[in-house]
Amino acid sequence: MKMGNRINLFREAVAVLKVQSALPHPPLRRYIRSYVQRESGPVDRNIAEPVVARLGVMLEFQFGRHFEVPVCGSDITLRSPEIGIIGPMSQRTYCLIIRDHVEALTVLFRPQGFHAVFGIPTLVFADLGIEGHSVLGSDVSDLFEKLGNTKHFPERVILLDHFLTNAMASRRPLEKVHRALNQLIGPEPTVKIFDVAAMAGMTVRQLERRSLDYTGLTPKMLVRIARFQRALRMKSDGSPSWAEIAHQLNYFDQMHMIRDFKAFTGDSPGRAIGQIATDHLISL
Repeated sequence: MKMGNRINLFREAVAVLKVQSALPHPPLRRYIRSYVQRESGPVDRNIAEPVVARLGVMLEFQFGRHFEVPVCGSDITLRSPEIGIIGPMSQRTYCLIIRDHVEALTVLFRPQGFHAVFGIPTLVFADLGIEGHSVLGSDVSDLFEKLGNTKHFPERVILLDHFLTNAMASRRPLEKVHRALNQLIGPEPTVKIFDVAAMAGMTVRQLERRSLDYTGLTPKMLVRIARFQRALRMKSDGSPSWAEIAHQLNYFDQMHMIRDFKAFTGDSPGRAIGQIATDHLISL
């Protein structure tokens, strides 16, 4: 596949953020959803981006002004590192404040992708952001320098492909438990955790331990967040009503869905979707 066919430009010129996205090299796609680069020029307002519940790890490189990261319910504000590993989120704990001259490049891993590529337990990063050099060592620091030496997104995509392909080379093939856990986050909303454990040839307790290693979350939380993310996508795609979404996704009722939204976003479905713009990472 030609590089030009792998890259999308979402917003530029009059928009606050210029967003480019690319698919990884085909062998990496079972582990990585996409690469996303977001840039802002001089802006006259701050962008507040809520960090809501989501699956998967992000590996993020900052080449411009760093994000400010207020911790919800406190006076603490963190600063994103040059190389950051951001784990799966099970609640709204943080917010991103994006100011002028941001240049952030992000690898969006699938729920089991980071563990599959690097062999590091994902539970270490759950609900956290960690400085990346301390986890991945000098190789990722060398990658950061190479990425910083080019301003062209297609060239950065090639560098990411090469780095991640090399990292994956020493990993074992995916096991039955990987396929079983993928069933929990697939399109079928009525899959049972007990049945998934049986598919993997293990007990529910054994599946839970593997799930924490591979995804950073319990199987039950995987199911809940995957359904919540599906509800967000359905509404963004123009589904007619929240009641219909709740029905299609097999919530007990609309109040059940509202409770999940409050747990995962800190707000009601209507207000939460209003805070998530098309250039937010949760949308991409």
